[in-house]
Amino acid sequence: MNNDRDQQQKPKITSMDSIENSQDQKLNNKAAPKKKDEELFLGEKKFRTGLGLFTLLFAIIGLTLSTSSLAEEEATAEILNRSSEFIESGLTVDTDIQLEPRDFEVTGFTNGSGSARMLIWDYLGDSNNEVQILVDGQPIRELHVLNSNVAAYSVPVPSVVTIRGLSTTGAQPITYAVKFPDRKQTLFNAVPTNGVNQYTLVPRF
Repeated sequence: MNNDRDQQQKPKITSMDSIENSQDQKLNNKAAPKKKDEELFLGEKKFRTGLGLFTLLFAIIGLTLSTSSLAEEEATAEILNRSSEFIESGLTVDTDIQLEPRDFEVTGFTNGSGSARMLIWDYLGDSNNEVQILVDGQPIRELHVLNSNVAAYSVPVPSVVTIRGLSTTGAQPITYAVKFPDRKQTLFNAVPTNGVNQYTLVPRF
């Protein structure tokens, strides 16, 4: 009987290893969902980042196309106006623009009895049309080939600069632009073969 009583009253002993294993299992069970949540969060974050970059890329492409189209329209309007103060040198357009030959007087040069830079290029691109450039009737360039590359010449002020058309690769007049950086002014013009345009440069007194 005593043995039976001792067996009934004898406390149950749980080893430390069992306790630690149980605690580790509980921690693992809690950590597993947390790890899955972290993986889901990271995956969602990457997806949103990728989607954001993709959307931004399309927005930039759309803005670029819109800006290019607008710039072409604005540039065409400026060319038709024949004069512009904000168009950059070397600008070209794809629109076929027909202009009548015209002479210009360019005033306001601050360096009277000095010189000014004149830039010249073909605003319709690489036409390879040929012109002659003269200052006060004297050639400073016997043959200049017009294209989208900007060429620079030093011309005296005051003076009269003449652009004479030599040959064209097409039936249309030779198109070109001249810019005087001192005046921040770009002029758009056309000259027929064997025809001339004159630019009278007047200093400010």
